[in-house]
Amino acid sequence: MRILVTLFLIVMAFSCSKKEQKVSNIDGLWIVKKVKVGNKEITPISRWMKFNTDSTQTSGNGWLQHSVGTWSFKSNQLLIKNTNGLEDNAAPFQVKLENSTMTWSREEEGENVNVFLERIDKIPTSEGNKLMGLWKLKKVNLNNHSEEINSTKTLYISWDNRYILQSETDKKEYGIYKIHGHKPELQMVNYGDNPEFKFYKFSISNNELTLIKSDTKEKLIYSRIHQFPQ
Repeated sequence: MRILVTLFLIVMAFSCSKKEQKVSNIDGLWIVKKVKVGNKEITPISRWMKFNTDSTQTSGNGWLQHSVGTWSFKSNQLLIKNTNGLEDNAAPFQVKLENSTMTWSREEEGENVNVFLERIDKIPTSEGNKLMGLWKLKKVNLNNHSEEINSTKTLYISWDNRYILQSETDKKEYGIYKIHGHKPELQMVNYGDNPEFKFYKFSISNNELTLIKSDTKEKLIYSRIHQFPQ
């Protein structure tokens, strides 16, 4: 009877130890749900971090992985080092871990910083990732006047941050684009002697792309296609 009690206590202690280890384990993939600096919220779009069991880590935004390095976690303090980035001179993050959520807290340049994360099982896709591909202009709206477009005007968004804007006369505008890191904004500038910066708020729904130009409020509506019009 005494042996059975001893075995039971050992099993219970082992079970509690495994449970505690699981709760305090940050290994795996996480998405940043919210970032607060002081009273301001500056949450990046589709920001993720992956903590590997060999103490290495990677991170990125959407399909773009841009950081790599190491991590250590001891006494609820998380220290992250990026071998391809700038040195982080702030104190380690204080971590609060609850099942599938995690909160980091520390002070940076006199401001309280709080980062809220959730576990995920695959790298998230950003709206900017969905921009890539070929789009055909089908409608223009300016000053509450909407016009259906039956043309071969297209916008091609390439993976390497280049774009091609083609008119009906086969005239092509080449340039580069950038997606804002904290809001759905498409920034474009053309090559050539007279570069012009253009800023668009964008949204994508059911293979339809809507661009609203920031200065004129002109609305351009495109539909996704998979080959250039003849």
